[in-house]
Amino acid sequence: MAAPALAAPPALPASAATPAGFVPAGWQVAQQVDIDLNRDKRTDAVLLLQPEAPPAPPGTGQSPERLLAVLLHQRDGWVLAAQNARLVPRVDLATQEDPLVNGELAAGRGGFSLSLGLTSTAGSYLSAVQTYRFRLERGCVRLIGHDTLQTHRGTQDTQDTSINFLTGAVVVRSGNAQTDATTQRRSRLSANPRRCLPDLDGADRFQPLGAPR
Repeated sequence: MAAPALAAPPALPASAATPAGFVPAGWQVAQQVDIDLNRDKRTDAVLLLQPEAPPAPPGTGQSPERLLAVLLHQRDGWVLAAQNARLVPRVDLATQEDPLVNGELAAGRGGFSLSLGLTSTAGSYLSAVQTYRFRLERGCVRLIGHDTLQTHRGTQDTQDTSINFLTGAVVVRSGNAQTDATTQRRSRLSANPRRCLPDLDGADRFQPLGAPR
């Protein structure tokens, strides 16, 4: 039997008098950071929204929907700069942890980041934390960096991958959590398209280095 289709994410208004005006009925702000994204000396806002409904009991159901919204503070109110309802994946809580158990929305230097945990509780020893880094650039809430910190919980082997989408540089560090020995290799992206927040798919499907061959 096919799984039921997911409902479309709620539509957000193009503008509102306050950040609260962008929160749909039945939804709430799960996390928020305030930062001047366009350097106009007004504090902008990044909202991570989710339904008000109580979460499923531990180990059952799906993790909540999440919607990331970037708001710019204008002289006469607020406008929606970008949104994405796919980036934070919905997962089966019987086999995976909620991505926000080890995730966080945070302000950075001139931009913001979103960290998400991708951890299997059944069928795999791999766990990873992905961090997406954004800044506003010519009307695009642009993905400028991506880090993946991966650990094999059985062997304690680690692999940390850091990508700079401004330069195309890639750094991969491999090691083991029980030793100090690490190896490092550097490379460059073979393709480096400009990615804006609305273009991004779910973190569980994102392949910044390209699909494996």
